[in-house]
Amino acid sequence: MITIKRRYFYVLLGILGIIQFLLYDPSINLFLQDIAFEANISQQYEKYIRISELIFKGFNFTCIITSFGLFIYYFIRYYSLKSIRDHTLYILISLIPITFVHLFIFYWAPFVFVRTTFSKDFINYIQPPINLYTGEYRFFPIIAVLAIITMLYNIYKYKTITARHSNLNIITKKKIDTASLGVRAFTHAIKNHLLAIRSEAEYLQEKFASDEDALYSLKLITDSCEQSFQSINEANNKLKQITLSIKSVPLYIPIEKAIERIHSSRVNVYFEKPMDDIAVYIDENHIAEALYNILKNSIEALEPTGGSIWIKLHHINRWGTVTIKDDGPGIHTENLDEIFTPFFSTKPSITNWGIGLSFCHKVVSAHRGKIEVTSEQGKFTQFTILLPLVKNE
Repeated sequence: MITIKRRYFYVLLGILGIIQFLLYDPSINLFLQDIAFEANISQQYEKYIRISELIFKGFNFTCIITSFGLFIYYFIRYYSLKSIRDHTLYILISLIPITFVHLFIFYWAPFVFVRTTFSKDFINYIQPPINLYTGEYRFFPIIAVLAIITMLYNIYKYKTITARHSNLNIITKKKIDTASLGVRAFTHAIKNHLLAIRSEAEYLQEKFASDEDALYSLKLITDSCEQSFQSINEANNKLKQITLSIKSVPLYIPIEKAIERIHSSRVNVYFEKPMDDIAVYIDENHIAEALYNILKNSIEALEPTGGSIWIKLHHINRWGTVTIKDDGPGIHTENLDEIFTPFFSTKPSITNWGIGLSFCHKVVSAHRGKIEVTSEQGKFTQFTILLPLVKNE
């Protein structure tokens, strides 16, 4: 329904644009003026033309002001979403010189150049008094050149930013693929060593069954082997090639699945289910696992002192977005570009190999989505996932 309404709206704007084009087209003007002259309604025609000009001028100004207002609104509302924020700012700044040149020329040009004699025997367009507009003619080329330079600079800056983010994604993907090969290559050898250690520990447990101190130490060894087995299997499963089963799913479902797995007495998780379903094309289980990994990371950062996590859903243009924000210690700026790198972790341990966020990046990228992170030390960390919406035809 929304898409159909937009189509009608765009068609209406297109029709109004065509009418304006015809209104200011010289050949159409000449044709209509000749008809008005022959029908002896030149004065009425001139009156209607002036009224039309005022209507369209007001309409154009309204469109310009509304457009800038919407861009500013989007920029402020979605400031935390880097990709949307940067794209909105790029368009907004690029439109400023175009709008200025448009107003500079067409605010006065129709009244200067479209001057009619309403005489069939003479040229309908009178040469305007050039001397009254020497300022415009002298400064217009400079203004036009400055406008073009500004737009080219904006394009360059925007392309530089997007290229940087794209390169980071490519580098991260290569690191994940490389790590996946490494894990597969060494898993077998590591498991053999762990099996040997565990086998010897179990033999010693039988031999020193009456020695409590020895049994305690040997149990620690066997438990450590089991945890290592689990970590290796987890790393192997998360880094291997994933197969997606894509279907239309309300975005709140994988979020609720991820929250159900969270058990923490020190951390409060706040999530309010939206009134309207935000349907996205996803593999429900993989997205739920990715969200769980982000939540788990936030909880590990918060648990020493406690804190809160807020989960919010939005739909922005063609994206369904999930934001997960905590009030934890934040991430060092120099680590922000590395957090999706396999085996990178600020809190390494036998149970945390730095695989969770790499898995999130892999899953979201496989969905043709985006994952972003913003953080400020001592204040917050926020992850944002953008996934393609189901189109409403």
